[in-house]
Amino acid sequence: MIKVNVAEIKERLVGQKTFAFDLTPEELEISSSETEILGTVRTEGSISNAGDVLLLEVTMSAQVQRTCGRCLKEFTAVTKAEVLEKFYPTSADNIEKDAFVYDSDVIDITVPLRESLLLAEPLQALCQEDCKGLCPVCGVNLNEETCNCETKTIDPRLAALKQFIKN
Repeated sequence: MIKVNVAEIKERLVGQKTFAFDLTPEELEISSSETEILGTVRTEGSISNAGDVLLLEVTMSAQVQRTCGRCLKEFTAVTKAEVLEKFYPTSADNIEKDAFVYDSDVIDITVPLRESLLLAEPLQALCQEDCKGLCPVCGVNLNEETCNCETKTIDPRLAALKQFIKN
């Protein structure tokens, strides 16, 4: 759990606390099955008093091991995430049920950091923008080799129409 003392910030109307630290995946409660983080996650940000809420602003970056969605090659990339979250006092009225709340001088920022880093991961990672992927017939990596496989298939229901084109 990553906790920040906000006692001084709450006392001043324009109070702000800046921080910078390196976090391990274990501190962020991120398992290797969710995303494979290599090393630590660089975290820099601030918590400021915005009147009736505390505003958390953070930028994070981490080296992540990914698998290409086209050629299945493993590669390393940098994931960058930005966090902008509000923390409401528990005594506040009309707050959403999934809003972050605090009731003491210490707030836990683990959940917003974890969620933002995981959401920054792409659904389908590519080793390079123009990755050619694998041959659907022989399975060779088309980025490294070429093959002579026939990859154009005709739907058997439309094969009869091909005769009309030849005539």
